[in-house]
Amino acid sequence: MNKDWLAVFEALRGVYSDGAFSNMSVNEAVSRHKGCRESFVRMFAKGVIRDSIRLDHIADSLADKGIKSIKTRPLIVIRMGLYAIGSLDSVPDHAAVNEAVALAKSVAKGSDRFVNGMLRSYLRRRDEFSDDKLPAHVRLSVSKEVFGLLADQYGDEASSIAEALGEPAGLYLRTNTLRTGRDELIQKLAAEGIDASPAEGSQDAILAKGSGAVSSDLYREGLYSVQSLSSMNAVRALDPKPGETVLDMCAAPGGKTGYMAELMDNKGHITACDVYPHRLELIEAAMKRTGVSITKTRVMDGTVFDPELEGRYDRVLADVPCSGLGVMAAKPEIRLTTDPSKYDELSAVQKAILGNAIRYVRPGGRVEYSTCTLNKNENENVVKQILSQYGSSLVIIEMRTILPYNGEVGFFYCTIEKNAN
Repeated sequence: MNKDWLAVFEALRGVYSDGAFSNMSVNEAVSRHKGCRESFVRMFAKGVIRDSIRLDHIADSLADKGIKSIKTRPLIVIRMGLYAIGSLDSVPDHAAVNEAVALAKSVAKGSDRFVNGMLRSYLRRRDEFSDDKLPAHVRLSVSKEVFGLLADQYGDEASSIAEALGEPAGLYLRTNTLRTGRDELIQKLAAEGIDASPAEGSQDAILAKGSGAVSSDLYREGLYSVQSLSSMNAVRALDPKPGETVLDMCAAPGGKTGYMAELMDNKGHITACDVYPHRLELIEAAMKRTGVSITKTRVMDGTVFDPELEGRYDRVLADVPCSGLGVMAAKPEIRLTTDPSKYDELSAVQKAILGNAIRYVRPGGRVEYSTCTLNKNENENVVKQILSQYGSSLVIIEMRTILPYNGEVGFFYCTIEKNAN
């Protein structure tokens, strides 16, 4: 039995059957199957999830009784086989069929002949499924409902956005200016064989290629962190300064917390919060690795107002829970969402957090509201509804939607200043 294919199957089963997050499911599968090729497994599993809508369209067309007649386990194997045939250049078509059939014999007993027939039928009929013959949402492999939301809000640009969300974002490293400079860090990365160059759009960002940067000793020594360019720009827009008192309301895993501390030259005070205690451990580990000493963690539900915090902070960051439509490349399971109305429940949480953030900042201070979604009902509309309650006492300094082009993730932030009078 091919360890790689078995690991991919188990990772996919966790996502499709158990509703697991793809990153966690892949990590668990790789851990269970020692000796599998981690990079291949990760790429294969994420690719199948990302392409699920298109793969299921093909399977539905090939099966005599449609996709609803196929049980979960053989369907996962068929998805893997179809994806391998269409997208894995390193796996010849005949090998993809053979591997899928062997896998079916092991994990979906009695389905191997059916799997073989489906995949061989696809090889004969594959021209029927060329991109120009597929509906837009199928070609882009986004659920009809999610694509409809993007089309309603972005019009003709929806296709370009959905296509961009299928491409991996660039790997950006944030220089830890407490310990090194960007040019010096690029030289150290080069000495380890890591291709790195200054990133446009941020004075602290480095664009790296390959996977070596995330396993380098330089990372473990805290010389840099991995963070999207969009996220870095959002933190800079908040403009935290040395000596200030800052509240990070939804801080885990701590990327923005750490960057604020670096911009503050590790002077002042940051309270980093999360509703789950175990997620605070991620923040504490990140601060220890990077040498940040001005942060303390606190368990807090951002939706519940705490009168003791009212007016205490110079800066408040509310990077709220969201639908994540801007990071579908990294979290491809989001592409499968069939009920965007659930996002309305998120907007209620977001409004509560932003409302509290405004109350926690002092007069003359700044609040930043940010998400990694492109859903305007979680972004601009949340800001507008909350600010309508305050009249002229709040001023929008900057409101920006970052579309997922040129290696960036989809992101939104709005920086708000509370008038001093």
